[in-house]
Amino acid sequence: MNRKLRSQRHDYLNHLQVVIGLLELEEYEELKKYLKPVYADIMKTGKAIRTSTPAVNALLMAKWNAAEEKGIDFYLEVKSDLKALPVEAWQICKVLSNLIDNAIAAVEENPGEKKIWLDIMEDREQITFSVANNGPEIPVTLRKDIFKPGITSKKEAGHGMGLYIVSNVVKENAGKLELTSEESKTIFIVSFPKI
Repeated sequence: MNRKLRSQRHDYLNHLQVVIGLLELEEYEELKKYLKPVYADIMKTGKAIRTSTPAVNALLMAKWNAAEEKGIDFYLEVKSDLKALPVEAWQICKVLSNLIDNAIAAVEENPGEKKIWLDIMEDREQITFSVANNGPEIPVTLRKDIFKPGITSKKEAGHGMGLYIVSNVVKENAGKLELTSEESKTIFIVSFPKI
């Protein structure tokens, strides 16, 4: 993460020179095209380090990098510092890592765009983690059992424990776990009551 931030800082002046040059040439469409990926790169890194929990920050950065290496767009929105979350950091990491890994696996085989969205938010009563992907729909026949051990939509052996682990952490901490799945998007939502 530090390497990424240092790299961005190093390139900052170069980007400003290009922006000023395009403005002087009145190449506004080219400027938009140039700034879009630069801005996206800066926002991805900045958002991954905004919680008060270093273990979660490190996990988010690692998963973001893993997704990027596989050509997956990972959109991260952090609207909570997690200070009011009464769940241990290692348990939150178990939940997030399993949900993000499943999302990565779901979109890896997509022929077109591969997208994952992670929203971390809070309201007056709870903190919510929403992990969505544009992979294939989870069959209706699997949905009622998908949080049981050994149940998976993957064809390879050795899967089927991640959502069971997530479910157990949620139960142990009086949380709530929801799943919605349609042709264009699957969303897992985990909510924990605040302290």
